[in-house]
Amino acid sequence: MTITRRADRRHPPRTTDLRLVGGKGGVGKTTTAAAMGIAAARKGLRTLVISTDPAPSLADALDVRLGATARRVTSGTLPLHALELDAPRAFLKWVSGRRAVLEGIAVRGTWLDQEDVARLLRLSLPGIDEVAALFEILALVRSGRYDLVVVDTAPTGHTLRLLSMPETLRRVAGVFDAMQSKHRAIVGALRGYWQPDAGDILIAELAEAAADLSSLLRDAERMQVCWVTLPEPMAVSETIDGIEDLRRGGIPLESVVVNRLTAAPVSACPRCAARLVFEARALKDLRRRLPRVPLRFIRTRRVEPRGLSHLGAIGREIGETSSIPAARGAATWRAWSPEKKRPAILEVLPVSTRLLMFGGKGGVGKTTCAAAASLVLAAVAPRRRVLLVSTDPAHSAGDALGLSLDDVPRLVPGGPRNLQVRELDAAARFAALRDRYAAAIEALFSRLTRGSAVDASHDRRVLQELIALAPPGIDELVAVAEVADLVQGDGPVGLIVMDLAPSGHALRLLETPALVQDWVKVLMAILLKYRSIVGIGELGEMLLGLSKSLGRLRELLRDPDLCRFVPVARAAALPRAETARLLKRLSRLGIPVAALIVNAAGRGSCGRCLAESAAERRELRLLAEQANAAGIPLLVAPETVPPPAGRRALRQWCESWRGKPPRRS
Repeated sequence: MTITRRADRRHPPRTTDLRLVGGKGGVGKTTTAAAMGIAAARKGLRTLVISTDPAPSLADALDVRLGATARRVTSGTLPLHALELDAPRAFLKWVSGRRAVLEGIAVRGTWLDQEDVARLLRLSLPGIDEVAALFEILALVRSGRYDLVVVDTAPTGHTLRLLSMPETLRRVAGVFDAMQSKHRAIVGALRGYWQPDAGDILIAELAEAAADLSSLLRDAERMQVCWVTLPEPMAVSETIDGIEDLRRGGIPLESVVVNRLTAAPVSACPRCAARLVFEARALKDLRRRLPRVPLRFIRTRRVEPRGLSHLGAIGREIGETSSIPAARGAATWRAWSPEKKRPAILEVLPVSTRLLMFGGKGGVGKTTCAAAASLVLAAVAPRRRVLLVSTDPAHSAGDALGLSLDDVPRLVPGGPRNLQVRELDAAARFAALRDRYAAAIEALFSRLTRGSAVDASHDRRVLQELIALAPPGIDELVAVAEVADLVQGDGPVGLIVMDLAPSGHALRLLETPALVQDWVKVLMAILLKYRSIVGIGELGEMLLGLSKSLGRLRELLRDPDLCRFVPVARAAALPRAETARLLKRLSRLGIPVAALIVNAAGRGSCGRCLAESAAERRELRLLAEQANAAGIPLLVAPETVPPPAGRRALRQWCESWRGKPPRRS
């Protein structure tokens, strides 16, 4: 896996190459990115590893303290640096010297006054995480300080969103250009010519950055994507979907890394034998569906890989070529069987719960836990309508249940008749909101210009495009608020079980209602200020309805009688560290927690499994301490081979969860 070094007329002699490491949550992107960075640095390349994940674990993997500024990872001569991007801080740094110019463009180009514009821009621009990440990456590539920048990205859905940000940035530049055009026309008419000013320079800067980023992301000589997956059907399915999205966007794929491949046990081990067969089948399907893509393998470790020594060994292994292993025999195993007693999930939830959210680090099994709990909760209360909703942009609820799903609620064949499932299409929901907004603006200007000679075409166009400056995450939030309204008061749904995106983006979603509601209120205040001119009309009604919906969602999220959050973790150091941060953030947000689930516990009988089991017990003790500190019970779910899928297996698996109440101090 090499990146060539060139010197030609298109690029300066010393160029920085880019490698993006993507994939489903929990497949080992951070481990792989860090290992690749170490391998490149050991070849003498000045290397920077950067995490763009809102819930980063790069520092945990490297076992060093990291911040938003690049630092050398070792005290020796290895040319390896790393940083964890702080997107809001990076955005503020970028915008701090440009805010006055942006406000000036908007004031001159619309009928909004300085106060209106300042209030809107204070609430940020769209895609703050992704735009800030791309600006930072572009600045690092342009600086020439490094030979190679390795980017540890957020999980699949948000990685693909990151890669689409140049187009978003281009649209933002277009909105400000539309505002500036009115000023250009007026000054040009008065002077007879137009001299570009600071506004034009900034708009050109935005447009140039969008073009440069778009070009860089599609330059196969300088940019490569390495996609990380696991030898499991659900991970393979998401890998195929992600790679298809890359191909449609013209973004080059270098290879697929298959992580945590089980090695043949030295002694007889039913678990390892079952995993070998299960993994071989998944890899055969992966090779069939990606016949021309290089596959590279990382064997599972007895000890969770952390620090330069362990990660360096993985870096060497990634560079080696190997063939797909073959295996025969039984392909099923489970750590323990269900017990004939009341399912533990029922013991930790108030009967009044209307919204139940499952979240955690990518790959810990949130979707599987949410689907399994939904089946049990629907079965024990057949008169209560239960809706399982996936909000993760990279949906896998359909894979867990063996169904083809979309944004229309569907029954689970053979499952409880009171259970429906849907995979939320946030983009489509937001598109519907945009259409309503556009129609409302159209109606507003029709009233304004009726019977007059006023030409308001420019203002109409600018306000039509103003929604492009909405705060980040508004698309997902609008969709979630709409769904949450189904359980408000006497709503038609008795319980919503929500499968969230991985921690960083789930937390952004949960923190966003206040920001977006403020943004909507600012628009409403502006509309009220000018109601004597334009009236309230459909736009006011739409904004009021959205504000009320967001307000209801904020109240619901903090109501312990109606809402509960269930963090899901694994008994390993990196998920445990992220779970601790998640619990603290939930506490600060005032979101009540029902229990902590530790998923995939239990190992086999060979030497490697026994070593893993000892490490797992240590991590379980530490996770139990976290749960006790938070005053919540701990639920432990067994590992099964293959992972539970389909209604019958999921329900049986949920019934095997073991509960441990918190210790009373």
